[in-house]
Amino acid sequence: MTKHRSEVDIAIVGAGAAGLGAARAATDAGASFIVLEALPRIGGRAFTDSARFGFPWDLGCHWLHSADVNSFTALADRFGIAYRSEPSAWLTMSGGRALDDRETQDLDAYLDVSATAIQAAAASGRDVALPEVLDLASRWAPSLRRGFAAEWASEIEWLSTMDVAGYRDTNQNWPVSGGYGEIVARLAAGIPVQLGTRVQQIDWNGDGVRIDTSAGTIRAAAVIVTASTSALAAGTIAFAPDLPAAVQEAFAALPCGRAEKVGIAIDKRWLGVSDYLSMSVEPAGPRGMSFQFAEAGRDFANAYIAGDLCDELDAEGPGGMEAAAIDALLGVIGGEARRAIGAVHRTNWRAEETILGSYAAALPGKAGARAVLREPVGDRIFFAGEALHPEFYSTCHGADESGWSTARAALAALGALPA
Repeated sequence: MTKHRSEVDIAIVGAGAAGLGAARAATDAGASFIVLEALPRIGGRAFTDSARFGFPWDLGCHWLHSADVNSFTALADRFGIAYRSEPSAWLTMSGGRALDDRETQDLDAYLDVSATAIQAAAASGRDVALPEVLDLASRWAPSLRRGFAAEWASEIEWLSTMDVAGYRDTNQNWPVSGGYGEIVARLAAGIPVQLGTRVQQIDWNGDGVRIDTSAGTIRAAAVIVTASTSALAAGTIAFAPDLPAAVQEAFAALPCGRAEKVGIAIDKRWLGVSDYLSMSVEPAGPRGMSFQFAEAGRDFANAYIAGDLCDELDAEGPGGMEAAAIDALLGVIGGEARRAIGAVHRTNWRAEETILGSYAAALPGKAGARAVLREPVGDRIFFAGEALHPEFYSTCHGADESGWSTARAALAALGALPA
């Protein structure tokens, strides 16, 4: 299909789940392609590190969201990568104690009413910030804030009712103890990826595209860009000529929020658990964090910190986030457990300049931004990624499906596939 030996049909920018999905679709279609990745590894925000603690620790994607319809569930089975599908206990700690049954029922009822209010606003076409439809005078508002920050990596003031309502959740969300990033790594087997190659500019002035990279220039009939919306909004890749204003506005309307993890090695006997347990810790203030304990029987606590709290803790200086996670943990299990703490490591996705955050959520009034980015520019520039899936945004399998479908659309536009 290529016109010249130096050309490829499709250049794919990024070797995360979306880029690898696009590469598999191109392979199946018999198209020529190249995958360019700025980082020295594949996976993007799906990355499993087995060295820091001696077992798989996911720095990014970890849950098989909507696992009963998630294509990665079957892939985990094929690759023999363990996950937990059994229900697990969840505790909510407030004031140093677990909520009792009555309090738990009250909290659940408040969350149900809140979810109904969001859905009703979206159904009526109200694309507004969540606080406009929620009862934030409730005793349980801090729990709601923590939950939304954890799910959306953003504070509720910056979340759109229509965007939140549009996300599809089958309520089957299963943690992958064998490493979600490992699924992506196995899926990449046989796909040629040019690592450590940063795309600097995409020139679409004329036929096809010219891509200037840190390793030279590549010409392609079309390009699929899977960089995060925050990275694109920040101008990490230049376009010549500039992209249409509506596209640039859509990048800005879908910022990647903050969601970080602090892994803490500690004997599970100090945690008082023998099996997997999730726990949210609600402080006296408006924000809290959650933990997962003893996953796969490991001597380990994994803290999940999201939203503005990440920025506040980073502002305290190096070690601030780690110290806050340890203090929250000891506030639950007792200060004498400090001597049992071993290795401690944290993530910092905001500092990765090719990503600049965790996952994307639409700002109030901007729920349509995802659809804008699903439209090609000049039938030569296509975008893909977790932010663009119509219903499974913010997920790894959503990114993979976005990459696959976008590659099919690009090949159809090039005449390689039926439209």
